[in-house]
Amino acid sequence: ILNKIDLADPVATAAWKAFYDAQEGVTAYPMTTKKPADVARIPQLALSLAPHRGVPTKPLRIMIMGIPNVGKSTLMNALLKKRVAKVGDEPAVTKTQQKLYLDKHTVLVDTPGLMWPKIEMDSDGMMLAASHAIGTNALIEEEVAFFLGDLLLERYPQLLTARYGFKTDGMDGIAVVENVASRRGFRVRGGEYDIEKAAHVLLHDYRTGALGRISLETPETRAVRIAAHEVEMAEKARIAAEKAAAKAEEAARGKRGT
Repeated sequence: ILNKIDLADPVATAAWKAFYDAQEGVTAYPMTTKKPADVARIPQLALSLAPHRGVPTKPLRIMIMGIPNVGKSTLMNALLKKRVAKVGDEPAVTKTQQKLYLDKHTVLVDTPGLMWPKIEMDSDGMMLAASHAIGTNALIEEEVAFFLGDLLLERYPQLLTARYGFKTDGMDGIAVVENVASRRGFRVRGGEYDIEKAAHVLLHDYRTGALGRISLETPETRAVRIAAHEVEMAEKARIAAEKAAAKAEEAARGKRGT
């Protein structure tokens, strides 16, 4: 399920659907819980994956899984048409599994958000933090806003201009946050920009869709990031191997000398 498409770039959503649909055994379903018709299709789509289920003796079991704060509990509430799962605009609201019957043939299981044991690429951590899948204590909010500013300059500069009224020529992510502070009149004692407050506003405007429909990456930009990361890791491995070889050679010379 590609949830919250009302907040995402439609072109990027189409690209991600094509990407996932091309994988064996995968069908992507772009949707938003704000449209009841989108939600109503899910049980039948799930049943099509397990047609031998959906009877009283073998109910269809649908487990709602994903990273934190992507709308899992909201989806469960929408399916049940009542609020039974706690929701909130922050990660890790759901603490335990919740199992409920959608009908006598279908069981829903809501689960706590899942996260990778280790996030290999710094950019992944920043994007997860920008979308609020990672809590505010994990990364410095201003640094996340600077990263988001750089990304928006690259992909959606027109949305920054439309929202805040400044031209983006020659800017970097820090300048974006500074200009948000300038336009909104955010200053601290002494007249300096209140970067913390401006960073919070930029992130909030992105997360709520006030900036517009934005997707932080596409399959193409993802592939570029992964390729660059692999080159970086290979270079680090080469340097580490050279250092290890030099250290071993030095140790061998020491033994010969004694």
